[in-house]
Amino acid sequence: MRLKKGVFSLISLLLASSALQADVVVTQLANNGVMLTAGDTRIMIDGMVVETYSVYGGLSGAAASQYQQASGAFSDVDVALVSHRHHDHNQPRHACEFMLKSTQTKVVSSPQVLGLMRERCREFITTNQRVTEINPQYGEPYVFSSGGAKITVFPLSHGTRKYAKIQNYGHLIEIGGVTVLHIGDAAMNPEDFQRAGLDQVKIDVAMIPFWYFSPGPGTEVINRFMNAPLKIAVHIPPGEMEEVKAYMAEDHGNVTIMEEPLKEVRFSSAGR
Repeated sequence: MRLKKGVFSLISLLLASSALQADVVVTQLANNGVMLTAGDTRIMIDGMVVETYSVYGGLSGAAASQYQQASGAFSDVDVALVSHRHHDHNQPRHACEFMLKSTQTKVVSSPQVLGLMRERCREFITTNQRVTEINPQYGEPYVFSSGGAKITVFPLSHGTRKYAKIQNYGHLIEIGGVTVLHIGDAAMNPEDFQRAGLDQVKIDVAMIPFWYFSPGPGTEVINRFMNAPLKIAVHIPPGEMEEVKAYMAEDHGNVTIMEEPLKEVRFSSAGR
């Protein structure tokens, strides 16, 4: 049966609209890592972490097995994004193993992150077309598409003194009709968030390091730049989870905490 051109165009528009408007599932990985899933699109941020590092958690049991096999929560990942080089956000050996196992995944990150990975899998990092090194600047973000997502990568300072030279990237992910923000280990500096232009963006889901919710400058940054309908507190050390939950329940009861890897929360674009 042949469809008339007008009918075909209408069906195409309806399908496109359906693809744009979808529930987004946020899956907790290790520490600050998350997986974003909408339909067939999967974006991983700071997710190539397996081992515990300092006070921060890693993966074990089913989560570790899925990571090693690039299956389950770690299957069919379109792109792996990494905010910065610290081992609680990216572990070079495990990152190399994942990229070699998940043969369709692209990795996009800074010279510092890819430089450490190059020490573990030099041929892959230096020759594979799935590797993209970027160096965005203030006012000059790196913007690209992957799967059904639009991704904007931009700098956010990690801090001063010994942290001043760390290349820390924020990520804005437009996926399933929802805008998601991940800031890595951004310093609690309102001027830096202003310089990044985040006052001009309507954010639906924000991944926020738990220390921002303590009394101090973090609350100003949240209210001005990350006051999203869904706020998720991340980067919580396992040994401090109960303490953090207690004070968050008292002062920030509307903030979501996913206590362990593979826990999920769903956000619908229809309810934004």
